[in-house]
Amino acid sequence: MKVVILGIVQGLTEFLPISSSGHLYFLERFFFVGDKYLSFVLFLHLATLLAIIIFFWKNIALLFKPQLFIYIAVITFISGIMGLGIKFYFENSFGNKYLLSFCFLINAGILLRLKTDSRQKVWEDFSLKDALFIGIMQGFSPFPGISRSGITIAALLSRGFSKAQAFMLSFLMAIPLLLGAFILEARDLTISGLSFENMASGFIFAFFSGLLAIFIVKKTLMVDKFKIFGYYCLLISLLSLIL
Repeated sequence: MKVVILGIVQGLTEFLPISSSGHLYFLERFFFVGDKYLSFVLFLHLATLLAIIIFFWKNIALLFKPQLFIYIAVITFISGIMGLGIKFYFENSFGNKYLLSFCFLINAGILLRLKTDSRQKVWEDFSLKDALFIGIMQGFSPFPGISRSGITIAALLSRGFSKAQAFMLSFLMAIPLLLGAFILEARDLTISGLSFENMASGFIFAFFSGLLAIFIVKKTLMVDKFKIFGYYCLLISLLSLIL
């Protein structure tokens, strides 16, 4: 049952702008998720990565367009360096309820203050300034409670990209980041004690939950309902303090 819960939670929170890492700490604290299962979550990243590839298969070729490839490489490099630094200096504090509450509060503020720009830029308009700004913003996503999808969509919208382009670009730039993170942390993957059936069940639930989450993000963003996730994060911020 735990692998099913982890699969669903990982698939949904990986892409909904509510922070998968923040929710993982809730699971660890309140559902007594052991190290074996925490390591299993790393394996589930492959399922959510596959969900992105399937959902955006028509757009994957854009990653290899020289004009966009360079900028996404810059974004990934900046985010990767910042992410490693944050994990090195702050990882021991990630389970602190005050940090978790504060980060959820920041994430809520980002979502509640989401604004679109009238310029309606498309991917061909990507610039180095865009890449530097978005790379820095995405670099804060390792903090538990800060959503990668939420902060990158907000950053893209603030730089003048249309909602459709912000949605697409946010998830396309997640592909190299998720793949790099998995490769980097794969040495810590220990799933001994989990049967093939359990692993397959978790993978399938994470995959389909991930697809559902991507669809929900697209739908809520397009109809200007993204703020509901901000209110949710406000609630989680409060619960992390009092529970």
